[in-house]
Amino acid sequence: MIIIGIDLSGPSNHKDTVAAAFKEENGQLQLIEFIKGASDERIRSLVSECLGKDEVTIGLDAPLSYQDGGGDRPQDKAIRHFIKENGLSGSSIMTPTMTRMVYLTLRGVALSRSLAALDTNDRLTILEVHPGAAIGLRLDMEKRELALRYKREPDVRPDIVQALRQWGLSGLLEMTETHEIDACGAALAAWKYTQGEAIWCWDKKSAAHPFGLCC
Repeated sequence: MIIIGIDLSGPSNHKDTVAAAFKEENGQLQLIEFIKGASDERIRSLVSECLGKDEVTIGLDAPLSYQDGGGDRPQDKAIRHFIKENGLSGSSIMTPTMTRMVYLTLRGVALSRSLAALDTNDRLTILEVHPGAAIGLRLDMEKRELALRYKREPDVRPDIVQALRQWGLSGLLEMTETHEIDACGAALAAWKYTQGEAIWCWDKKSAAHPFGLCC
């Protein structure tokens, strides 16, 4: 299986979009491709190439649906409550239609559907993921505050990269940007979902919300 983690930014912000592709081997994920500044077309090309080799699971860090009428989706409320109960910040879960999120949601909705259209042999799984929660909830309680700091404190990031290595992600580069770390966190969340080891999962899919959410 190939696992792809994608930290998505808005449609006009390719430079902050990162995709990390890993091959599952011997109980670990081996990095096989790392793309910074990824356009939608480059992501589709990566996924198409990977589908030609193996089954693929994608973890996308972006809302992949929105609530009809606006406001939170049920899964937004549920994951926000869960991570707050477990020592992380609920403010990282933002309503998909709020002003600062709506362009990211637009790209997430469009990209996820175009990726799904590539799946002609039932070899592709697409998940909405929360990398910060996937990382933070796997840290020991005394280290959990690192997940609240790595976005704004560069000196914390090597500790997060080391944790990702300890959790089975191998071949990682010396990552210094949060988007790079979050792409790997997205892959971690998707991988653990395939193993039945998601820490939290929302699988109540519908026509309006066709993808699961996990961390």
